[in-house]
Amino acid sequence: MPPGVLWGRALCGPGGRGAAPIIYEAGGVRQLIIWHPSALVSLNPENGEVYWEEPWQVGGMNVVTPVRSGNYLLVSNFYNGSMMMRLSNDRPAATMMWKGSSRSEFPNETDGLHAVITPPQIIGDYVYGVGSYGELRGLDALTGERLWMSGEMTPQSRWGGAFIVQHEDRYFVNNDDGDLIIAQFTPEGYVELDRTKLIEATTSAGYGPRRRHDRLVNWCHPAYANRHIVQRNAQRILRASLAAEDY
Repeated sequence: MPPGVLWGRALCGPGGRGAAPIIYEAGGVRQLIIWHPSALVSLNPENGEVYWEEPWQVGGMNVVTPVRSGNYLLVSNFYNGSMMMRLSNDRPAATMMWKGSSRSEFPNETDGLHAVITPPQIIGDYVYGVGSYGELRGLDALTGERLWMSGEMTPQSRWGGAFIVQHEDRYFVNNDDGDLIIAQFTPEGYVELDRTKLIEATTSAGYGPRRRHDRLVNWCHPAYANRHIVQRNAQRILRASLAAEDY
């Protein structure tokens, strides 16, 4: 073991990639949650001991960090959809509640939620998130059933995303176009309250020699503090007031 390294554990094969690890306290202990292309795993962060593991072959594009709310633990993948785990209250254990059955990236061929950039929101017994081509979806957290879908919030294009921050009964959303949106997500659907152009989209989303699916996007999570928002693109950074009395 290299100097300074307390422990190490091989979790997936060569070239395996996964979402950023995160620590949640559940079942009376701190759990290090690792989601790689072969499984969702909970480890003891002190020594690397495996608390529990749920195998799931997703073949990459599991970018979004696992999201936890109460006993719910949710992961979502671009191709394979989402999986919901129920965390135990009294010990470091979990059981799978449901997972998606579709294997596609196209909105009309997917069930549930196929997120790639946007971490889903779990509010009560509902899940709200942005799917593979920018479609906003509402799900029943208990069953994974999709309740509704909307294309209003962000452009409908491959790797569509938005950065969502909850504030009381509404959400501040920064979409791919650089818009700042104030909206509400409910079990019945999406309600847009206001929208303004905050910053220009300056980053190319395309890839490969032919720049497949090329478009300009603003994939940068803003910072909020003291009733202000700080946002940047590839060219500049700005700060704007969110206080009503300033307008």
